[in-house]
Amino acid sequence: MNIFFVLCDELRADALGCMGNKQIKTPHIDSLASDSVLFEKSICNTPMCVPSRVSLATGRHALSHAAVDNMLQPRPTETSLFSLLQAQGYQTFSHGKWHCNIEPERFGMDSSNTGTSNLSPPESYISCFGIEDKSTREKSQYKRNDGEISLIISGKRPSHKDKTLDSIVLENYLDDLAIRKQAQEPMFAQLSIMDPHTPYLPAEPFASMYEPGDIDMPSSLSDPLDSKPRLQRYFYHARGFDKLDEQDYRKTKAAYYGSVSHVDERVGKLISNLKKQGLYDDSLIVFTSDHGSMMGEHGFVEKWGHMYEPVINTPLLIKMPFGEGAGTRKNGLVESIDIMPTILDLLGLESSSTVHGKSLLPYIRKQSTQHKSLVFAQYYCQGLQDEPAIMVKDETWKLTSYPCGKQLESKLFVDHYLRMSPLFDGAEVLGELYHLVDDPDERNNLFDVPEYSHIKRHYLDEITKWKSSFSDLVHFPKIDKPRLGGSYSLLQGDNLDRLEQQVTGDNKQSRLW
Repeated sequence: MNIFFVLCDELRADALGCMGNKQIKTPHIDSLASDSVLFEKSICNTPMCVPSRVSLATGRHALSHAAVDNMLQPRPTETSLFSLLQAQGYQTFSHGKWHCNIEPERFGMDSSNTGTSNLSPPESYISCFGIEDKSTREKSQYKRNDGEISLIISGKRPSHKDKTLDSIVLENYLDDLAIRKQAQEPMFAQLSIMDPHTPYLPAEPFASMYEPGDIDMPSSLSDPLDSKPRLQRYFYHARGFDKLDEQDYRKTKAAYYGSVSHVDERVGKLISNLKKQGLYDDSLIVFTSDHGSMMGEHGFVEKWGHMYEPVINTPLLIKMPFGEGAGTRKNGLVESIDIMPTILDLLGLESSSTVHGKSLLPYIRKQSTQHKSLVFAQYYCQGLQDEPAIMVKDETWKLTSYPCGKQLESKLFVDHYLRMSPLFDGAEVLGELYHLVDDPDERNNLFDVPEYSHIKRHYLDEITKWKSSFSDLVHFPKIDKPRLGGSYSLLQGDNLDRLEQQVTGDNKQSRLW
């Protein structure tokens, strides 16, 4: 059985026609959905690239595999799905974004090609942070958020649609498939599509496909953040979202939708190619994303610092061999970590006891009516938190605990503009509690409302119980001393070199194991 694993980046579940979105144009993904089992409530376990991708590969939560943020490495003892398939005689290869903070060959991939070496100008000048070439930049239309982690949030790509990174990646992937098909061994072929991750900079005709004024905007766009945890308020101001107006958000969402529709075109080319080569009917195809993205909900763009539904609810389509379960929709809770054991189960292989995920096969085959009653996720930003925020949810309630509150202030450089500001005044908010049935947009935080204290306690206990189930929980070192350095000090002498060594060097700063 060949396995084709299509992994998008930052694609939220509700940005697809098959998920009920009436404005988006995704005919090819919708067609794939009609041949697949569609999971309406698939939850990613960390709304951040590296932790989520390692969880997808290992079937384990980040609190165990240790790559809990984008700068940290997984434990060297982690066993990936790719390695297990290699041992079964599979050809394993990946095209596109990797981003697991471990070399692909050490994680079970025979080969990995990001496609970046095949790029030519102007595409080679483009990254999520901006356009490096001055001349190209001056002629391009785009907007970046004016703050920390400044990324392109809207605009028009100067490249032709067929010369963009993901289009080149797809070409390389299809060429590789044609060669590897000649071998006798089955394939695990991962296509990792960067879009619709920032930069939200689609090429034409996708850049003009959606009129910003016609886009539906979220009800929470202008909601105040007073009842939200301090980490969220920090990111809202630090990333410059307080400087955006409604038109900015509309342009961002239109650009994001354009990027999604370009993803759809590429998926259509992939499926057409698989059918042409006779690789579609008897193969397993998984289509999913590492996490979602905010499109104006609560005033946010992208991810960072929160676990609202748009960032944790990801698309999941599983096209079974020979059309099993085609057109079935499952509305129960499932998790990204369930994909890895599901693939093993289909191959008749047992999952290790260290795998946290649970095979979806009984749920797909209607041998069970409910897959999971509770799902969990975590968020950790190493420079700002002493320990991760943890989310637990069921069909009715969702609670997120943010253990670090005002301590965040001491993590900022002494000359950071938000330090010693009103952001750190006022009452502490250490969590969120939402009744998802009555409040699906998560606008009314009940965490500190006395009449809901028993519900709050129940779900906090569930988090404690869940964490205690890990035999290999990572240790989060606390930084007790406040940061006395500042941005000014980084400009002095070899401090920049020291910082670069901390970020990129093989030292204790880049791992928790």
